[in-house]
Amino acid sequence: MKATRMAGFVVILAMILAACSGDSGTTTTEAAATPTTIGATPTTQGDTTTTVGSTDTTVATGDNPLAEFGESTAADPALVLKAMGPIDAPVGDPAYDIILAAIARANQDLDQATIDKALECWNAPECDTGSGGDLIMGFADGGGHLNVWRGVTHMEAILQALTYPEIGTIVSTEALWNADTSVAANDIDFLVQRGADFITGYPDAGVAIGDAIKAATAAGVPYIPWSAGWVGLPGQDGALVPGQDYLTVVGENLCALGESMATVLNDNVVEGKVGVLGGTPGNALSLGWQQCLTPALNAGIAQVGEPADTYWVNDIALQVVLGWLSTDPDIKGYAYEYSDGMNTALQAYDQLGVPVKNLTLAMRTDEQTLFCDWVERNEPTYNIWYSAGGNFQSRVAVTAAMMYLKGAEIPSQIDVPHVMRQVTAADCKADRATPAVSGTSLVPDKVLALMFGN
Repeated sequence: MKATRMAGFVVILAMILAACSGDSGTTTTEAAATPTTIGATPTTQGDTTTTVGSTDTTVATGDNPLAEFGESTAADPALVLKAMGPIDAPVGDPAYDIILAAIARANQDLDQATIDKALECWNAPECDTGSGGDLIMGFADGGGHLNVWRGVTHMEAILQALTYPEIGTIVSTEALWNADTSVAANDIDFLVQRGADFITGYPDAGVAIGDAIKAATAAGVPYIPWSAGWVGLPGQDGALVPGQDYLTVVGENLCALGESMATVLNDNVVEGKVGVLGGTPGNALSLGWQQCLTPALNAGIAQVGEPADTYWVNDIALQVVLGWLSTDPDIKGYAYEYSDGMNTALQAYDQLGVPVKNLTLAMRTDEQTLFCDWVERNEPTYNIWYSAGGNFQSRVAVTAAMMYLKGAEIPSQIDVPHVMRQVTAADCKADRATPAVSGTSLVPDKVLALMFGN
C-alpha cells in the first residue's frame, strides 16, 4: 500500500499506532416482499424451494432473477446464516437478491493458487489477477490495514473479484484515516485516472470527498461504499444522493440498527445511565444509528455524555470510558458498533476497580476478543447483544458493480438485514486466526491465518 502516506497523518496515525501496541493487536472494527426467518439450522436446498431455519419456512427459489447478469441467488444457506445471523429475509426484494448473489460467490473451498493470488493482491497496491480480464477494480479505503476489520473487508472484496474473470487488475489505496481529507479524495481521483471501471470502499472523510466521488461518477466510474458508508446522510450539508451522485450504498438500515440497539438497552437496562460511542467524527455509520437510538431510549435511560468519537481506535475508547466511569461508576450499559474497541474500553473497570456487573452492551460487530472476555468474566449480570461484523458487505459492493457494468438496474440502497442476538459461550471461538477477527466474516480461516501470520 502507499507507504508515502505515512508522513501525512500526525495525530490520527499516532493514535492508531498506539492502539496497535495494545492487548487487542492491531485493531484500533427494501422493501420485503416475503419476510423469511433464516434460522440456526439450515436444512435443505432444492431446485424450486429452499427451506432454511428453525422455523422451517419455505422459500421459493425456482427462478433465478439474476441469470441474465451471470449471477445466481442460490447462496449456501449456511453462509447466509453465518454472514447475517437469523434474519427475517426480505425474499423477492431486488436488493436482497444482490446480497444472495454475492454470498453465492463466497466459495470457501479455495485452491492454493487462488489463495496465493489473493494474498498477493492484499499486500500490493496493484496486482494482475491472472485472468486476462480487461476490467480494473479500484478499492479506496479511507482507513487501511492497521485495523483488522478493514484488512479482512479488503480481503473479502479481493476474493469476490477473483470470482470474476472479467476483472484482470485490482488497484487498492488506503488513506489511513489521514486528517487531511484531500488524501482520500486524491485516492478516488487516482483510481479514476488509473482506469478503474468501478471503485468500492468506505468514505471515512464523508462529504469532504464528495466532489471526487461526483467527478468519478461523471467520468463513468461507479462508486459503491459498504458498511452503510453514506457520503453524507440525508439532510446533512453537502450530502450526496445514492442512485444519483454515486451508484448505491451497501449496509444496514442505520435507523433500524439504532432502534434495535435502543431496544436492547430498554429491555435490559430499563433505568439508569448509558454510554454511546462511535468512530470517526461525523461518519455516516456512527451518526446514522446514533441519531435513531437516542429518541428510542426509554424515558428512564439517560446518556452519560454526548456520543464519543473514538476513530475506532481501541485506546481512545478506553480513555473515553475511563473518563465517564471515573465520575459515574454506575453506568448500566453501552452502545457501540465496534466490539473489539469495547473490549479494550472495559479495561477501565479493571483500572478503576469497578466491578463489571449489572452491565448491558449493544454492539454491531462480533470480534472474538470481547466475547471470549465475557466468557472468562462469567458474570451473570453482564450481558452482550450484537448484530454482525459486516465484512462481507464489500463482496456485495463488488457484485453490484459487476451487475451494473452488465446492464443491471441497481437499487440506490442495498439494505443488509440485521438482527440482534445475545452472546453465548458458543460465540467465543478461541481457535480463530486472530481474536480480533469477526466470527461472521466469510474469509476462510486458512486465508485469515496467512493474512495475520498464524
